[in-house]
Amino acid sequence: MAIDKLSINDILIDNVAGAPPPEDTPHEEPIDPQQPDLTCTPDPTKTKAYRQVVGVENAARKAYGKVPGLYNKHRKYSEQWNPWHPFRSAHDFQQAQSFSQHMKTWIDQHFRCGLDNFKIESFQPADAMQKRLSEVDFRLSDDSWIDDDSHIFGTLYYRDILKCIQFLLVHLAFQAHLDFEPVHLADTEGHQIYSEMNTGDWWWDTEDQLPAGEMIVPVIVASDKIHLLNFSGDQHAWPLYRTIGNIQKEIRFTPEKRAWIIIGLIPCPMKGAKNIDEAWHSAVGTVLSQLRHLDITGPGMKWDCADGFQ
Repeated sequence: MAIDKLSINDILIDNVAGAPPPEDTPHEEPIDPQQPDLTCTPDPTKTKAYRQVVGVENAARKAYGKVPGLYNKHRKYSEQWNPWHPFRSAHDFQQAQSFSQHMKTWIDQHFRCGLDNFKIESFQPADAMQKRLSEVDFRLSDDSWIDDDSHIFGTLYYRDILKCIQFLLVHLAFQAHLDFEPVHLADTEGHQIYSEMNTGDWWWDTEDQLPAGEMIVPVIVASDKIHLLNFSGDQHAWPLYRTIGNIQKEIRFTPEKRAWIIIGLIPCPMKGAKNIDEAWHSAVGTVLSQLRHLDITGPGMKWDCADGFQ
C-alpha cells in the first residue's frame, strides 16, 4: 500500500507555537445528479409561465367546421333542451346514478316500500331505470363490445379503440381540459418547463411528421391483473384500460373524472399454464390492431371535439 509522504512541517504546522491558524475551507455539499432542477417548476407566486403556441402558418390543429346535431343541444343552444335527458330532472338522474350501484332486487324493493317518497318520475322499477340509462346520448353503446373466441385461454372481449377515442374527444366534461396542439412553457429565466404531455419534445417532433392542419391524439394504455375471489378456481380478471394524452393529467389522475375507458377483458390462464406472455401480447395486439396499421403521415380522420369544432 503506497502512502504519500508529508514533510515534517506539514505534519507539525498546527502544533507550532505562533503559527498562523489554517484557512477555513468552505464546506460545499456534493452535487447529487439525481436531484431534479426544481427551479423550472411553474409557481404562480414565484415564476410566470410563458406560453408559446405554434404559428398560424404552421397550425397544428385546423377546425373543419362546427360540431352539428346533438352536441348543440347539450351546449344549450336550444332553450327547450333538457340537460338531464332522458331523465326528467337532476334528481331523477342522481337517483339513477346511485341505484346503478345496487342489485335489481334491492332497487325494486326500494320502490315497493315507497322509500323514494314517490319523487322519482322518470322510472319506477329497475327495468325502467336500465332502459333510461340505455338512452343516454353520450355513452358507449352495449354493442360496442367485440367477441374473439380465437384466444388461447378463452374469449377475448374488446372494444373498437377508435370509437373510444372519439368518445373521449367529444365528452363535454373534458371541454376545458383538452390540449390540441404542442406548446413551449418557460419560466421568467427562460428555463423550459415540462408539464402536460403537449409540452414535451416528443409532441413537437411527432407534429413535424404530420400534414398541415392535423393534430395528435396520443393513446395511453394501462392494465393490472385483478383478483376477483378465492372460490371457483381462484378467479382473476385482466382488464385493459385506455385514455388519451390530450386530456390534462390532473383529470386523468382523478378516478372520479372517468377519463379512462375499459377497452379489453383479457382471459386469464389457469395456474401452471404455458405461453402466458405470448398469449398476453397476442391479446393486446388484437385490441390495438387498428392503431398498428395507421399511417400518421397520411390523411387523418375528421372527428368531433368537445370545444364544439371538428
